[in-house]
Amino acid sequence: MRYRSEDIDLLIDSLKIEDVVGEFVELKKSGANYKGLCPFHSDTTPSFMVSPSKNICKCFVCGAGGNPISFYSQYKKISFMEAVDELAKKYSIPIKELESKSKNSENFDKYYKIMDEAHKYYTDNIFSLQGRTALEYLSNRAINPKIIKDNGLGFASNRWSDLTDYLVSKGYESKDLILLGLTKEGDNGNNYDAFRNRIIFPIYSIKGEVIAFGGRTLEKDKETPKYINSPDTPIFKKGKNLYGLERSSIIRKKNYTMLMEGYMDVLSANIYGFDVALAPLGTALTEEQGAILKRYTSNVILSFDSDAPGQSATERAGLILKSLGFNIRVLQLDGAKDPDEYLKTYGKERFLQCVKNSVEIFDFLFSYYSKEYDFSSIMSKQNFVNRFKSFFQCIDTELEKMLYLDKLSKNLNLEKDTLKEILINKNRKKSRKFEDDLVNISIGEKFVALDRLERDTLFLVLVNRDYFRYFKDKKIKTSIGKKIYDYLEKEDSVDIISTFATEYDLKDEELEQWNLLRCTVIEDCSDEKKIEELLRESFISWFKQEIDESYVKINSGFYGTKELNIIDKLMLARKIKEIEINLSKVNGFNEIEELYKGFNNLLINL
Repeated sequence: MRYRSEDIDLLIDSLKIEDVVGEFVELKKSGANYKGLCPFHSDTTPSFMVSPSKNICKCFVCGAGGNPISFYSQYKKISFMEAVDELAKKYSIPIKELESKSKNSENFDKYYKIMDEAHKYYTDNIFSLQGRTALEYLSNRAINPKIIKDNGLGFASNRWSDLTDYLVSKGYESKDLILLGLTKEGDNGNNYDAFRNRIIFPIYSIKGEVIAFGGRTLEKDKETPKYINSPDTPIFKKGKNLYGLERSSIIRKKNYTMLMEGYMDVLSANIYGFDVALAPLGTALTEEQGAILKRYTSNVILSFDSDAPGQSATERAGLILKSLGFNIRVLQLDGAKDPDEYLKTYGKERFLQCVKNSVEIFDFLFSYYSKEYDFSSIMSKQNFVNRFKSFFQCIDTELEKMLYLDKLSKNLNLEKDTLKEILINKNRKKSRKFEDDLVNISIGEKFVALDRLERDTLFLVLVNRDYFRYFKDKKIKTSIGKKIYDYLEKEDSVDIISTFATEYDLKDEELEQWNLLRCTVIEDCSDEKKIEELLRESFISWFKQEIDESYVKINSGFYGTKELNIIDKLMLARKIKEIEINLSKVNGFNEIEELYKGFNNLLINL
């Protein structure tokens, strides 16, 4: 979906904020405005204000809100462009969608048709005579024909090229079948099916298109991999999809999800009424998968296998999701290796009790790490505390950090201040690599999403062009950020908000990011106090990144072309450490700027 900026402005002007918000929030008149309970946090006294004259809304507790489109996007947990599309249709406001400029769109349509045809072939196959072994296997796993149909399960026969021959007979080219991972090239020039004698699990895109397959073997041979998945293709990236995500509307409605390891776990969960289950696709959970999931809920119950690899996967997934701001609980299933086995052995009620007894991620980690250490040893206790460094790096709010510190202090009988020094003060947070608010879920060409620091920096330079001098040398990663910087370098125009989009051929994802930035600037440009605080915080964040990078360079033994001896390294590290300590003590922006100049002069004069 692509719309011109002027059409989006027209839509905003045509929508009434009180109507859009009023659909989801009970509003009461308050002078010229309206107020109600905030839908974005647990609100007990009306703190969500709606201003018809400004056509915006805002919560004065959590800060959520915006114009009609950004509110709708936040509330429904959909992208900005999806909100534009839905609101235009809902309120019958005619705005014209631009034709996609993607040179791959025609190919993608063809790929989707091929995958749909392959899926139909597999689903027909499972109810044929040759699919009998697959039906028997699934029946033994308590999967009946209705469940098979409802979940689109299929069967790949044991013959070498049944699917390939069928698709070629339909007029599709072998090169496309190979590209999509349906067919493999044989050494003798004869192509053969990638999936053979396997139960087929379809993998859908968020829009409901079949984009890949997973296959469970029916072979008895232990050398044959039990599960295989489609490789990465132009329309499928393993680390950017989740099995079961076609039920995202249910997850959004219930506002939680369960993450499990395998296809059968998800199927069993659905059979027993837990229709919010999802699974990664043959890989450990990725940051991209977590970012996609954040669009639908912030509440996750982890239910990976109970063996050692499963517990390790729980730890890793917990850290990734915590960094993205999720509320995380962990399911503990005694007496079974996975949710599939537990449900079939003990039933729905026992599983539901496990859900109610699930533990918060911190408590899981404490128990998990405790198994490795003997607390009678001081060194062992110190190593145990150090295990929590990664966890504390994943927490953004000071309140949450203090609560976890308090719990750790009581559990270990250690001073809270001591733990704070180890886990917070001397535990520098690594550069945030997880996607934040503007999440890319597209496929094809590699696309970098805006992280929090870059988003705030772009907001600042758009609000006030003079701020560009503070950030013009920073390492901007996104394509939209680089184009904004390029425009600011070349053009003297103060009104970049009106002119920027007409000067560049923006891709779909860039256009969505630009519209989000543009709307944020329009809504928040008058809040001078917020802008000053954001300027200070963003400048410090970039400064700290450069300090961290300088330590890495010093440790390497080179700074630029200059080789450092041991004395140079020690002296330089000591001076940078002094600057870092002073940075934590100063408050005024001028003082911070002076420290930064001293830091740069130190490096220039090497």
